[in-house]
Amino acid sequence: MGCGKGSKHTVGDFIKRRRLARFLDHASQRAEDWPVPEGGWILTMRRALGMSAEHVAQRKGVSRNAVYQAERSEKEGAVSLKQMQKLAEAMGGQFVYAIVPKEPVEKLKLRQAQAVAAHLARLETDFQLWSPDEQEDWLDDKTAELMHDMPADFWALRVDGPDAT
Repeated sequence: MGCGKGSKHTVGDFIKRRRLARFLDHASQRAEDWPVPEGGWILTMRRALGMSAEHVAQRKGVSRNAVYQAERSEKEGAVSLKQMQKLAEAMGGQFVYAIVPKEPVEKLKLRQAQAVAAHLARLETDFQLWSPDEQEDWLDDKTAELMHDMPADFWALRVDGPDAT
């Protein structure tokens, strides 16, 4: 992991990333208010409408058992996006999905930059010989540099999850 040279980003790239980050941060805050209902979205919508599985099936052009199977599949996390969309439409609804960050995007990027800086510090042969203040200054500077430059291999180091390195 070099994290030195990489693609140069333009001001336009930076602005686009910031807009996307704000959008995702906002979406993430709203998503917290929408926990998945215990029975799943299909069953919840169907029951709220007072619609039988048979009526949904007729509107979708499938069997009643196919609707029940979709409800089970949703609870198991195995229902397709296309199937959810078609069922939502059959019930007069709209299917939405999203991938949102668990915390603000800038915080995720900062944590990654700090992890990469720490990794690069271990590769610096003389790092351990420096004073604690010099080490801290180097880590702070490297973190800021990484946050600013966003080198091509910035995300190559895994800092969370089971196979983090």
